[in-house]
Amino acid sequence: MPATPSPGFAMLILCAPDKFKQACSAGQAAEALAAGVRDAGAEARVLPLADGGEGTLDVLKGAFPVSKQVAARDALGRDVATVIGVSADGKRALVESAQACGLWRLDEHERNPLETDTHGVGQMIQAALELGVNEILLGLGGSATSDGGAGMCAALGARFFGADDTELLPTGGRLKGLRRADFSGLDPRLKTVQLRAMCDVMSPMLGPHGASRKYVVQKGGTTRAMHKLEEGLSIYAQCASNAGATADGLEPGSGAAGGLGFGALLLGGKLIEGAQKVLELIEFKTLLKGVNAVFSGEGSYDEQTADGKLIAALARECKAARVPLVVLAGTTSPVSIDGVTAVFTISPHGGRLQDRLSETTDSLRQHAAAVTRLLAR
Repeated sequence: MPATPSPGFAMLILCAPDKFKQACSAGQAAEALAAGVRDAGAEARVLPLADGGEGTLDVLKGAFPVSKQVAARDALGRDVATVIGVSADGKRALVESAQACGLWRLDEHERNPLETDTHGVGQMIQAALELGVNEILLGLGGSATSDGGAGMCAALGARFFGADDTELLPTGGRLKGLRRADFSGLDPRLKTVQLRAMCDVMSPMLGPHGASRKYVVQKGGTTRAMHKLEEGLSIYAQCASNAGATADGLEPGSGAAGGLGFGALLLGGKLIEGAQKVLELIEFKTLLKGVNAVFSGEGSYDEQTADGKLIAALARECKAARVPLVVLAGTTSPVSIDGVTAVFTISPHGGRLQDRLSETTDSLRQHAAAVTRLLAR
């Protein structure tokens, strides 16, 4: 670990948080952290980050500077305007799935993973194929869905049928009625591109640690919905297998974004850790040079954090570079991640949730200043 700066030494802190859901973007969080660092007399560098979910498009603007407007459907089938990023040479595209099926697009009362689908993500991929790219990076995370990517596959030519062999338009809840799947009509251009899905978590789609059981509540579902979704996803995986798929829904990352990872496998894609890929694309190792500490943060530091989230990836890089990593989170659980030096809860105990959310940037600034002073002692 770097030596404690001597008096008069200009300490440099890299402010590299993820978004704080419902409170502030990664950019706003990074600016708040930097303001606190500067309040304490140190130098700050702002670096908002993402893990493949919402905000990834903004974070990777340097690697994908060209923006293309795409008409697609949101998780409830409504027409929305989305954006895909394209590299300067036109050979690679970045599709952020949350642009279409993101939870952020739905009001609180609209959130129900039994009723939502990922059709719009397929439309965005189709738009990328129209551009003639060689590689598509598909950012997974922050979805309002739990349909295993069936809607995405349907938009790209897959077909699904119920017990009476009538065609079924898949949502999370309708998967229970699925009896047959046909992937023979998938867009043939999918075979000519490299599709890599950047997973925000490396959970499987099925099982006790799968998509429906771990994330249904944050998507607006209930315990009853969880059991229906798990049953439907299991039937879906079996139908996919009967149709020739080799994926079984137990692969790490297949549960990302409500099973969109599994859908990516059905399209011939490869699953990768989203946060690690983001750090690679922005050349994070180079950005760490000369840095005395990294301040990061997210809304909730818990067991999901260790499951491929941004802070877990940062921890590996910081440990390798022998740079302290300090996490400032809205709420924290007793989770130990190798490479994380210290974790602080920025939300005061008690009080209304909305009050805590609205005070997030102020709290980040105050805590960043306090920790900076501590490091400089």
